[in-house]
Amino acid sequence: MKLKSLKNFVFTLILVLAVSTSTFASTTDTQINKTVDGVKATLTFSTQKLKLGNNDFTIFILDKNGNPLPNLKVTAYADDPNGTDGMTNTSGASGMAGMPGMSGMSASDMPMIALKDGSTKGEYTGMVNFKSTGKWIVESTFDVKGQSKTIDFNVNAQGPNFLIIGVGFLGVIVLIIAVAALNKKKSIKS
Repeated sequence: MKLKSLKNFVFTLILVLAVSTSTFASTTDTQINKTVDGVKATLTFSTQKLKLGNNDFTIFILDKNGNPLPNLKVTAYADDPNGTDGMTNTSGASGMAGMPGMSGMSASDMPMIALKDGSTKGEYTGMVNFKSTGKWIVESTFDVKGQSKTIDFNVNAQGPNFLIIGVGFLGVIVLIIAVAALNKKKSIKS
């Protein structure tokens, strides 16, 4: 009976490690606060470590007193300043116009992130797809009293932790070998 329980445990462990890529991930928020020309903006991701692929986020845009700005149309873009997102200009640099050494790129050249109104005024939600690891810029633009404002948030996307995944699979392999050895020992006694 112990052998069957051990086999079930090993099988369950294999399934958990194979299916769950976020087994060892943290679930606390990542938050970045910025203030530009009296406008407070907060970018919050739902996970502490940003991963390759889709990441949900929330942007809060408030006035200097913490009140939502009326009739605000917010747009957001993501840019990989290392140029690995495929948006590198001919000089070998990418980024937004007006940044030193980053000519030719503007927000209109970057893929726009679809934003939805959040549950409270001044809150906007969306999802950004990081196509490579490393530093990214999430840019939000909006108009305040007829003036266009831009706030850049610097973020860092990380790939999977292969050391943790490797140790987990190594543990599974050791358990499989142990079960095989117990089975062989049992069959020799029979």
